Amino acid sequence: MEYAPAGIERNFHSSSIKGCSNCIAKIRDQVDQFSTANTTVLVYGETGTGKELVANELHCNSLRGNNPFVPVNCGAFPNELIINELFGHERGAFTGAVAKQQGLVASANGGTLFLDEIDSLSSQAQVILLRYLQDQSYRPLGGSQEQTSDVRIIAATHCDLRNKVAQGQFREDLFYRLDVLRISIPPLRQRKNDILILARYFAEKFSRKLKRNQPHMTKAFEQWLESYHWPGNVRELENVIMRWIYGQLPTSFNPQVESSPEDLQAIEDFAQHRALKMDLKQAKAQVIDAFEKHYVASMLRLTQGNITQAARRAGKERRAFGKLAKKYNLI
Repeated sequence: MEYAPAGIERNFHSSSIKGCSNCIAKIRDQVDQFSTANTTVLVYGETGTGKELVANELHCNSLRGNNPFVPVNCGAFPNELIINELFGHERGAFTGAVAKQQGLVASANGGTLFLDEIDSLSSQAQVILLRYLQDQSYRPLGGSQEQTSDVRIIAATHCDLRNKVAQGQFREDLFYRLDVLRISIPPLRQRKNDILILARYFAEKFSRKLKRNQPHMTKAFEQWLESYHWPGNVRELENVIMRWIYGQLPTSFNPQVESSPEDLQAIEDFAQHRALKMDLKQAKAQVIDAFEKHYVASMLRLTQGNITQAARRAGKERRAFGKLAKKYNLI
């Protein structure tokens, strides 16, 4: 799924959700269906999977599409500031409040407020948000009069909120207010068929935006993209393609395992040229090191970073394999 970075226009329609996997088709269908509703939506997904894009799609395809879409990361504010950020304050509400300030709820009037990392809200903020969801009324900090704002709430989290509720860290009544409609975005590693579609999309977009010639995407590079486990999901893939456009791969890319299929060519080039300037012992040691690094990195990619499985594939003890991986700064 495309992740929309800051500074890039946000005018989308549901077909801009990139991918050919069944789960992406399901998400497109859900976006089309849920856009016509005027109720809360809870979006689940790991960091970098594109939760804000889905929220923005829901907004743009709704009757609120011409009104504001206001995103806020709840985890970016200290507990004492998030309430002020959402609901604003009156003049004199606290030390330093020299003027009245409206909150994001008021700014989003008629549109959509996207609350990312909803799980990070303080207990006090949860109470105030719950009250707002019940009747869309609120009272700014230091205010004495109720105010209203017609806003659709879309929330997102990478956590299992049910577990948070069970642990007493999230209000059950707020959870049920938010979890009316639900969209779950699987991580990129679970939808391998989408990787090259996204990679080519980003490559074309960045080449056009940066006015640079798009490099040829070799088969080896494509295989590398498909084999990597992408812990940072689509956001990480986007960053990798940006670096590739700038000619910074593979030497500057080190997402846990710094290696690529092109390393084999580097080993061969070394053996044919640089090795001839060394004595046999030195040359042999460097070729062995280069091969070991490539081999260990490849095993880690194949097993998505699982050292136990990689060691088993390599026919080595886990501890010995781990030492090799640490030797080449691969873990």
